[in-house]
Amino acid sequence: MRLTQTELEYLSAWAREEWEADCYRRPAHRLQLGHHVPGGQLIDLIKAWTEAESKPDQAILEAADNPNPAWPWRSDEEFSARLSEAQDSARSAASSWP
Repeated sequence: MRLTQTELEYLSAWAREEWEADCYRRPAHRLQLGHHVPGGQLIDLIKAWTEAESKPDQAILEAADNPNPAWPWRSDEEFSARLSEAQDSARSAASSWP
């Protein structure tokens, strides 16, 4: 799954914030809370990206460096469509494992 630049900026910032004790006070997490998105759904997007790009999970930490990203999805429907794409990608990858 290819992520847009704004998706990479957001997900990279969110992943970096996860390492902080006060992560829910930081910009990407405040956006997550404001949009009522569970963290597991963001992890699904990150995982689909790492698998599609053949990168280790921690590559997301350096994928972008914007500390104050915008919410990259214009609507709940757009977010849901991208999440479905990520989850479909993961199912396809899992079904192809020996």
